[in-house]
Amino acid sequence: IWYVEQERENAEKESGGDKKVTLAEFERIARLAVSIKKERFSAYRAKGSEAPGKFRYFYELTGKDYTPKNLTFGLRVKDRKKRESGFSGLLSIEPKIISLPPVGIKAAVFKDRIEITWNPAEKNIDQSSPPHFKGYNIYKLNEAGLAYRLNSQLVKERKYGDKDMTLGEVYRYFLRAVISDSPPLSESDNSEVMEVLAKDTFAPAAPSGLVSIATEDFISISWDANLERDLAGYRVWRKMEGEDKYILLTPLPIQGNAFNDTSVEKNKRYYYVITAQDKSGNESPKSESVSQATREGSYENLSIYTQKQSLLGCVKRRCSF
Repeated sequence: IWYVEQERENAEKESGGDKKVTLAEFERIARLAVSIKKERFSAYRAKGSEAPGKFRYFYELTGKDYTPKNLTFGLRVKDRKKRESGFSGLLSIEPKIISLPPVGIKAAVFKDRIEITWNPAEKNIDQSSPPHFKGYNIYKLNEAGLAYRLNSQLVKERKYGDKDMTLGEVYRYFLRAVISDSPPLSESDNSEVMEVLAKDTFAPAAPSGLVSIATEDFISISWDANLERDLAGYRVWRKMEGEDKYILLTPLPIQGNAFNDTSVEKNKRYYYVITAQDKSGNESPKSESVSQATREGSYENLSIYTQKQSLLGCVKRRCSF
């Protein structure tokens, strides 16, 4: 890898305002930056989001290198017989003073997203201030450790919501400050990596639409099915008239949205509520209650909290057989 370094003012004067070095000039004045032997290729192979087979070289700038200048790079290949190729296409770069990476990265898990927040650095890479940047890029690491950018537009705020997430999974993020919102891309170093466990702490909605019927032997209740994708089932709670506390009838969640209570006594009134539970063990608030009494030779529906027209032919009236 060869390079040419020019002070920016001199480069503009010598080229009449055109800062780019021609190939002929490059061949004449270029200096060798680094020679990479085949056995050292692995040390320069690109990692992260780069495509397989690509290589990366870092030209390190020292404190005095922050003065305005142009850098032009070119590559040539040498075979085993030490024959050299011509130079590749030239790459011209204008090093710029840029902010240090963002700091204070935090993450909050919501039901539909992971929200990342951060603070800008206080200084630039040369320790000057205020920091030079126009926005941020947010990167996410996949399971293989490869990074890809989440935002299509430069992020100007100090927060970003990632909706491509599944509760219960672990995700890793880092950020870069960006000095320009137009090509060529000029970014800071990576921030620290933030690892986030998207822990599911979000309970399902309370079941609704409870209705009940009674025979002399059992009370049957049903309700509208919950729509949560991670629903594990329902738990049925009961208390007798005059009691304050509900007792759990189904320690293990039941799958269906109906339940027959066969442990009832004749001529007793019972109150029922339902809770929904997800696969992470989060439990909903209790539903509104429905009450029912067993009667010999009859069944009734006394409390209905929906506008349903019928339940086994009996709604808001006594049904005798």
